[in-house]
Amino acid sequence: MDSYEFNKDKIEKLNSNSENTSAISTIAYEVENAHFHKVPPKTINTQINNLKKKGKFPTNLDYIDSFYDPKTSSSGVAFLDNNTGKVVVGFAGTNGDNGKKDENKDRAQWINIALEGDGPSSSYFNASHTFMNDLKAAGYDIGTVTGHSLGGRNGAIMGMSHGIPNIVLYNSAPLMNMLVGLPTPRAFTNVNELDGLLKGYKGEIIYFVSEKDILNNVAGIGKASLYPGKIYVLKNGKPHDITGFLTTEEQNFIRQHTPDLNKIYVAQQKVQTDTRSKLKALDVLRAKLLKSGGGLSASEEIYLDASEALILTQGMSKTLQIEIEDIKKMYQEAKKDSDTLWTDTVKMGDSIGSTLVQGEVVDSLNAGGATEPIVRIEPKTEYEQKISELSSIQQDYYELIGQIQTSINKQVETDQALAQQIRG
Repeated sequence: MDSYEFNKDKIEKLNSNSENTSAISTIAYEVENAHFHKVPPKTINTQINNLKKKGKFPTNLDYIDSFYDPKTSSSGVAFLDNNTGKVVVGFAGTNGDNGKKDENKDRAQWINIALEGDGPSSSYFNASHTFMNDLKAAGYDIGTVTGHSLGGRNGAIMGMSHGIPNIVLYNSAPLMNMLVGLPTPRAFTNVNELDGLLKGYKGEIIYFVSEKDILNNVAGIGKASLYPGKIYVLKNGKPHDITGFLTTEEQNFIRQHTPDLNKIYVAQQKVQTDTRSKLKALDVLRAKLLKSGGGLSASEEIYLDASEALILTQGMSKTLQIEIEDIKKMYQEAKKDSDTLWTDTVKMGDSIGSTLVQGEVVDSLNAGGATEPIVRIEPKTEYEQKISELSSIQQDYYELIGQIQTSINKQVETDQALAQQIRG
């Protein structure tokens, strides 16, 4: 087993607040390098956790698993987003870090895209399909697939093949060349397969493209090559590399154009902006009171301190409410899933034991440990308890805000001079 430490220069622009899909598309290359050097997943996870401790990777993303196919040099990595409970899978693109032999495997796929454009049934995607299927079999809910360059096309193929609702790609290779280089039977078969894949996909595909990305300029977005979905070109003067998407301007642009994926972040940013605005207004009032002569009176001090506490508490309450409501929604969906799982379990038992009556089927399931309490009742009770605890936290904040507001109102009522200054 070789050793491999993530290349700091390749991931230096990542931080704890990096947008999920661009961060995963970036780290996917280093994870592939680690696999190439036969680093075990446990060690990969340790390196990622070390990055999080240093503020160099999003803290909400937990490493689940990854793969590398030495036959094709294709690779991918999966992270659980603790903000949503869903998994994001990222695919690495053409990688020159592991020698020409390995890089040429990636380049061979570029030639294939240009001439024949293999679809999801190609053996090239076997390892990727296995990875996706294993994640789903383990019970993970894959919400998003992402990738950069060649990894973008691989992500698009996997996302559509597995019905993943969100596909977010960076300077991606095209899905297919509309002017197929060689009119071979295989090329036409691939075109038909990809066309069927597109028609059957019900999710959303988003392409982010750097202004001076040579790949997309050569491939011809909207011309010779097919890029299905929404395309956003960033007028940032940057080339092909994934790191061009990691600076503040690009990160904000990505979040603004992926609202469903970043709704919590966007909502929190709005709350923070509103809180800063209110605190600034309070500073203006403080300066106005000081101008009236001398220092602040006791009443003014109490009022200003209480108002600041109210603004901060309201901001914290709104921020928590955004997260709590999203978690509540997740638990509500989990309750429904428990009901569905039990119904499906009984149906499966019916289909297997067709000679048994309903009661006998349930008795057989109970004997095998698949009881209704274990499958449905106990999980639902746990989820309801969690929802109740979250509601209690919300109520505590509401009560604290009410107490502070009452204190402020009383202070204004008892000091008419202060009330006049505030209104003025």
